[in-house]
Amino acid sequence: MSRHRDVRKLDYDEEYDEAYDDDVYGHSVDDSDYGVSPGMEQYLYSRSRDNAHGFGLYFPTGEDIKEEEEAVDGNSEKLGALDRSRHDSSSYKKPPLSPEDEVRLASVLDELQNIFGDQYSERELTQTVITHKFELDASVNALLNKTSSSSTAQSLPQRQKRARDRGPLTASEGVQQLTLSQNQHEEYKNELAQNFHKASPQVSKVPSKISTPVVVTTPARSGGTPRVVRGFEVHNAEDGIAAENNLNQPEQDSKRSRSNTPVRGYKDREKDKDKDTSTLGKTPAKIRDKHVDVLSEYKDQRGSAKELLNLVVVGHVDAGKSTLMGHLLYLQGSVGQRTMHKYEQESKKVGKQSFMYAWVLDDTDEERSRGITVDIAQRMFESETKIITLLDAPGHRDFIPNMITGAARADVAILVVDASTGEFEAGFESGGQTREHAILIRSLGVSQLVVSVNKLDAAEWREDRFKDIKRNLQQFLKTVGFKDADVVYIPCSGLTGENLTKPSTEDKLCSWYTGPTLLQAIDKMKVPERGISRPVRMCVSDVYKGQGSNMCVGGRLETGYIQSNDRLLLLPQGDLLNVKGVQADSSSSSTAFAGDHVTLTVSGVDPNVLHTGDFLCDPAHPIPLASRVQARIVVFNIIVPLIKGAQVDFHYQAVTEPAKIRKLVSQLHKTTGQIVKNKPRALVKNTAAVIELEFTRPLCLELFRDNKELGRFMLRTGGSTIAAGLVTQILA
Repeated sequence: MSRHRDVRKLDYDEEYDEAYDDDVYGHSVDDSDYGVSPGMEQYLYSRSRDNAHGFGLYFPTGEDIKEEEEAVDGNSEKLGALDRSRHDSSSYKKPPLSPEDEVRLASVLDELQNIFGDQYSERELTQTVITHKFELDASVNALLNKTSSSSTAQSLPQRQKRARDRGPLTASEGVQQLTLSQNQHEEYKNELAQNFHKASPQVSKVPSKISTPVVVTTPARSGGTPRVVRGFEVHNAEDGIAAENNLNQPEQDSKRSRSNTPVRGYKDREKDKDKDTSTLGKTPAKIRDKHVDVLSEYKDQRGSAKELLNLVVVGHVDAGKSTLMGHLLYLQGSVGQRTMHKYEQESKKVGKQSFMYAWVLDDTDEERSRGITVDIAQRMFESETKIITLLDAPGHRDFIPNMITGAARADVAILVVDASTGEFEAGFESGGQTREHAILIRSLGVSQLVVSVNKLDAAEWREDRFKDIKRNLQQFLKTVGFKDADVVYIPCSGLTGENLTKPSTEDKLCSWYTGPTLLQAIDKMKVPERGISRPVRMCVSDVYKGQGSNMCVGGRLETGYIQSNDRLLLLPQGDLLNVKGVQADSSSSSTAFAGDHVTLTVSGVDPNVLHTGDFLCDPAHPIPLASRVQARIVVFNIIVPLIKGAQVDFHYQAVTEPAKIRKLVSQLHKTTGQIVKNKPRALVKNTAAVIELEFTRPLCLELFRDNKELGRFMLRTGGSTIAAGLVTQILA
């Protein structure tokens, strides 16, 4: 150990200074210990120098960096304007607006940004739109006038500085230069009008006149050079008043029901693009949007085609709904023979051969294993005069919400009852779904009904059994609200196919029945009037991912029409989306009209905000949002009375939302509608009343007087339907 140092008596300070001085992180480099070339010394960092914080010490001159002089040309001014625009956009806060004004502001701002790009800040665009009361035409005119005036004002100081730098000009040079400036200004006007014409085909007005610089040359005095006077052309008062009247005059041809892309007029706009735009500066073009007659367009595309009818099939569980309609589809040729043979073999393997026709509609493993319909099945088939969209609704009481969703999309209905002994009574008596389904479809606006007395072959086609079922149903349906003239009773058998598409050959049935077949009864149903010319209303019933990054939404178009490249508003989220493609089940064209079941390919919206139950509508006419409404309801056969504060489930189209009865306004007479009692304490069974409902979030609702399809709803609680109602007033 003698060769080692005595660490107990070691001076650590001295050891640190001598041995580890150079290894300390951040220690300065001493010039005396290292040999450094003079050329490299100036780049080494030293804290001992004076003015250590000056970055200019590391340059040979030792001077601080000087800021570059601002350029006098237009680039610096553009950059400064861009910086100010960014600063204004980041620090600007919009004034408080109503939800309707927010939607209108977003729509107009989007159009202005497509026209002008980043030329104006969000503050300037927003103030201009609000000042002109959300009018797109007036806002574009104001911004165009501002652009022309600002560009002219900026060009004068630049020409003056260049003139001072260059010195005096001769007369010919001055006239040539000013004439060139005038031509450049004309080219600027033409380019601005051309870009505006291409970017915004919907704008119908442009400034009629823009002040242009003129040149006046006076004769020289005493042999000197001519004097050139610069200025602007001043129009007289009559021209100004006429131009103002032209701008303020409303267009008589613009009578569109909404502001989306018209069905016609695309070729005309393409021709306008090919025209020479050199004359725009002299005679500005007035862009007009052609009037679109939706009814005539519907006749052109669908006039010669068959009428569209939406049909829902309802009834008690195990009444044979899927088997009946599956066999009908097979007889109509909608299902191939090879596919039917496949279903037959697969049903035999699991011991359910009688379900072979039901598997045409019940295509999921859960439905086939349980033997019941769970969700709405949708198919298409044709009759002699109609294209029919078939909606097979579930009959089990656990899936009543799905049945309500399907019934809300239907025009007419088929009520299937089981004629077997004891089965009809089980479905028709209290607790059966035959009564509840009949009440639901009538409350949702279905007025035409076909009653299919199925499985009559199990009762040996007895006439007395058929009449007994018809008598019981006829009395009940009349109390629900169906007229006898709108209800047809058809005896048939879904398993054997008797009396479905062709008249029956069964002797026992032909001996007493000579009426129509099931297909003939469907074909005689009337198609309700469609709201084609009204604003777009579509409830989203299905959402899935399409090809690429686009999303697909499906549902029934309640009112209006939709075509490709339209812009729609998604509510209650308030997002605008683009329609990339339209696929209607009843047509191969890219245009969908009211009543069609359509699938839309959309873009420009986050997929996470798309939900079943949302609404697509026209941005110019959005559907109202309501968190509290007043409604008129009819209470069904309930056990527990309804009181103030009761919690219920609000069923509306594809929406199921919890709600609370906030107030019992009055009790009404069920027949006359007159007020029987104000502020009742409770509502018992089979009564009518006016109540207030409150929701947990805003919902898209229409008043019944404005839109009958979107003004109906159902109230359920505890697994049973307790009331049906109509929206009469939106309170909040």
